[in-house]
Amino acid sequence: MTQIPPVHRLIALQSCRFILRERTASVLGAMFVVLVMISAWLGWSATDTTNRIYLDAAVFLKAAGQTVPTNPVLDISPLSLMRNMAVYVSLIGVLAAIVIGNRLVASERKAGVLPLYGARPIERSAFAMGKLLALGLSVGVLAAIAGVVGFVTFLLLPNVPVSPQQWLQFGGFFVLSAVYLLLFGALAMGCAAMAQSESVGLLIPVTLWLAVTFILPQITANLNPTAAINPVAALADAPHTAYFQWVGWALAPISVADCYKFGAARFLDMAQAPASGFYMVWLGVVAVAAMAFARHALTNIDMTNGGFDA
Repeated sequence: MTQIPPVHRLIALQSCRFILRERTASVLGAMFVVLVMISAWLGWSATDTTNRIYLDAAVFLKAAGQTVPTNPVLDISPLSLMRNMAVYVSLIGVLAAIVIGNRLVASERKAGVLPLYGARPIERSAFAMGKLLALGLSVGVLAAIAGVVGFVTFLLLPNVPVSPQQWLQFGGFFVLSAVYLLLFGALAMGCAAMAQSESVGLLIPVTLWLAVTFILPQITANLNPTAAINPVAALADAPHTAYFQWVGWALAPISVADCYKFGAARFLDMAQAPASGFYMVWLGVVAVAAMAFARHALTNIDMTNGGFDA
């Protein structure tokens, strides 16, 4: 097993400690965790209420000598109870990843710390990989916390059995979510390294996120903004017109929000989209490209100055 070089690990740990002290990133991360907990509670509450109603109705029907129907809770996949998590990942989770990626670089540029790195015998590639490792650890922790919350939720629902295959799908959903967060975090990191202005370095990834999340789904599938972030919308086909067929085909490679939406719908048993495998693979390809962009930007950053221009 390949070990992480000490320099990479040192830069990553120092960067992670700094992010924990960054108020904006910490607030967004905490907000994401709270919303994930609320989402899990809502899914648990709705399922538990339905199950209690069924049990009471079953007792009444048995006493009346009538046939007891099957439990409606068992008619749907338990994974669909977590569908709101995909919405929060697309919104607060991505925004938190963008801020984390931006602050990992922009804060050090603003504070004039980069010349300290440049004065030491540290390779530019080591600096870049350390920052990417810190980003991966940060978004990985967010995805892991969401996964633990969902896992505990299922444990608190003993009447909702989860098969081994569904547990694998559940884990796959959070791996997919981590990749999606990493994509935007790496994009923000690269923009923060290349931009001449601190505000521009944050504005570019936020604008791209808004475009692929809300604008592209309207163009390619005629989805309203509120439906564009909902994985349930993956169940609906785009209008069968030549315009949407051609535009959807042409813009599919850059519509990463759709890639995540279709992949999440598949993992959470909300859609049986035959092309979801392609979308998930393509999302991984785009994430690797975003990390390559961030690595290139960090490797070529000016260590003698590195600050933002006034």
